[in-house]
Amino acid sequence: MLSVYRRHKRNCKAGHPKDFRSNEFEERRKGFKKCSCPIFASGTLSGISRRETTGRWEWDDAKAIAAAWDAAGTWGKADPTPAVPPPPEAKANRTTIADACKLFLDELAETAAFATHKKYRLLMARFEKFSETRGYVMIDQWQPIDIRQFRSTWPVSPQTAVRRMAMMKPFFEYCLSNKWVDSNPARAVKNPKGREMTHSEQKYPFTDEEIQRMYEACKKYGQTYRHKWDGEDLADFISLSIYTGLRISDVALFNVDRMTPGGDIRLRTTKTGTHVYTWAPTWLQERIRARVAKHGALIFGSHTTKSLDVITEGWRIKLGRIWEMCGPWERPPYPHRFRHTFARILLQKPGVTVRDVAELLGNTEEMVLKRYSAWVPDRQDRLRRVLQDAFEGKPKLVAMPASR
Repeated sequence: MLSVYRRHKRNCKAGHPKDFRSNEFEERRKGFKKCSCPIFASGTLSGISRRETTGRWEWDDAKAIAAAWDAAGTWGKADPTPAVPPPPEAKANRTTIADACKLFLDELAETAAFATHKKYRLLMARFEKFSETRGYVMIDQWQPIDIRQFRSTWPVSPQTAVRRMAMMKPFFEYCLSNKWVDSNPARAVKNPKGREMTHSEQKYPFTDEEIQRMYEACKKYGQTYRHKWDGEDLADFISLSIYTGLRISDVALFNVDRMTPGGDIRLRTTKTGTHVYTWAPTWLQERIRARVAKHGALIFGSHTTKSLDVITEGWRIKLGRIWEMCGPWERPPYPHRFRHTFARILLQKPGVTVRDVAELLGNTEEMVLKRYSAWVPDRQDRLRRVLQDAFEGKPKLVAMPASR
């Protein structure tokens, strides 16, 4: 195969130095200044090594001439004019990576929650940046090996990498449905399995003792930090988080219209349009109504900013101060552990099934068992019975026959 490159002239329009060589990959990079300097081919044909100008400045034309020389096995004349084969028919519906990402995010914004859309937005930004480093412009240039190498650049845990891969697949499915790609390259990439992956699946709720420590710290919060929200507000925030399983963003923007007169709190809406409710303890209902009387329908106050990140970050900081006042922790506290605690409390109650908890959390039964199996009493009792049946009583010693 002949080597094809551009050899820049003294009077290069782009200002490149004389005899500077550039290849097609370099020139596709963002910011490279293009020119009309001739493209050369060099190599050995029929035992003759030489460098010859193709007389062309566009890559497709120059590569066609070099391919014709290579197929003939001989160099052209001083003025090579081999028949240039017609370029391959361009794909009619080719789409750039930037357009594919924008169209996907615009359509996703119509149905996805703000937090979900933000995760996709950040991932698509990384995706576009990585595409630039590889010189890719069109979405159909991506192959499974590119997905694997893109994944290797993520400085995250294996569990987070799995979630990101689960986001890449629907993006390429969207591209496939629009016929921008011939196949979904992300489908061919399997998620790695290992000890860290298996270990990270089990979640760790707050214990009753840790919850008590947080409530005790809330009593001292107003004496230490003098802000708009005092320790009582933080205690209400923690209670609503634990006894509803709502995420921090839903608690921060909690509106009283989510609670019915009977004390049922709407957790979520299913795809079929039905609502899923949980019941709040009477004392928590009273606290919610007291906050309505004091702060209005938004029980944790209205916000001038529309950024959900800013709103939730403010409550993360307040909770972080409470956790600092609690002293050392066996496992780092974070807001989502309140949701795990909601699942733990339910699973430890007699008569509550894994299916019940899965419906309230919006997860599958398999996911609940994977994350909270240590808190399922029926499972623990069954394992205990198995062990008792197997090891009850002193085992009898049996003489083994001598080997011959």
